[in-house]
Amino acid sequence: MSNSPHIDTPGNGLIQRLPRHLKMGELRVFVAVLEHRSFRKAAAVLHLTQPAVTKAIAGLEHTLGVTLFDRLASGVEPTVHGRSFAPRATAIFDELRRAAQDLTRVSSGAKGSLRVGTVPMPAIPFLPVAIQRLIGAHAGTFLSVVEERETELLDRLRKRDIEVAILRMSLVDAGGDLQVDPLFDEKLCVVAARDHPLASRTRLNWPELLEQRWVMPPADCYFYEHVHRTLARLGMRMPQQMIETASIQMQFNLVLHAGMLGFGMRSQISFAPGKEFLVRLPFDLPIESSIVAALTLKSHEPSPLARQLIAHIRDLATEPPAGADEPNREPLAAATGY
Repeated sequence: MSNSPHIDTPGNGLIQRLPRHLKMGELRVFVAVLEHRSFRKAAAVLHLTQPAVTKAIAGLEHTLGVTLFDRLASGVEPTVHGRSFAPRATAIFDELRRAAQDLTRVSSGAKGSLRVGTVPMPAIPFLPVAIQRLIGAHAGTFLSVVEERETELLDRLRKRDIEVAILRMSLVDAGGDLQVDPLFDEKLCVVAARDHPLASRTRLNWPELLEQRWVMPPADCYFYEHVHRTLARLGMRMPQQMIETASIQMQFNLVLHAGMLGFGMRSQISFAPGKEFLVRLPFDLPIESSIVAALTLKSHEPSPLARQLIAHIRDLATEPPAGADEPNREPLAAATGY
């Protein structure tokens, strides 16, 4: 047995004291001052007097036993303790906001909720089908789907605005705080309308394809960058006869109705609207596949609904595509990139 005496550190006392003495009003004032870097501006936003804001911060500092802000001529700046406390304080209000949303949904009859984030590709082909299976098994579920670029999705995930993000891993660097569940592989390919003059060909070369008119997303889009990097690695030129549009629907329609070619992602599944009118041209882009994955926070166990949605997507990826043709007539999971 150790003879070392027990030392009651300040941290131990704070752990006991904080749950009993922390006041939500003071916490709300702290978050406002943190955001506006000013007692005066925080007071205006909260409809309080400046002395009331000063008193609230002083009370919170007394409870915590630390100084939270340095007072400057131009306003205030959080101290090292203030910066340490900030994400926890913000998270408390985020949790309260989500709790209020959940209570409202339950009051309206919802029996569960799930917030999903995705990008226009590859989500569109399979996510609606997976959602249909999920809500078919769980009637009354409230489900929210947001579309953002990859970086915005990761930011939303870390803020817990969404519970799961579905995206291509080739375009992001998932940090150590994220759990990555691979769903399926897909590759870049060239797509055309089924009645395009090249659709009946069994062999094509890149110079022939470059002679065609193409529709592409803008150069500042991730998918354009992905195509550019792929072709550069293969020593191939980018198409020059291009129509540029950021609209996924317009890209799809220009391939379908204007005789243009486009790049798409060849998936293991085929659920895109109008897929029966598209073909994958017989020209391989010999690069490594891109993994589509579901990302969640390691610090928070995914809900049963999130796990079931991921399972549905994985099941869809292993099902044989309905009505798949010969290789050069393979329907596409989606017509174009984003």
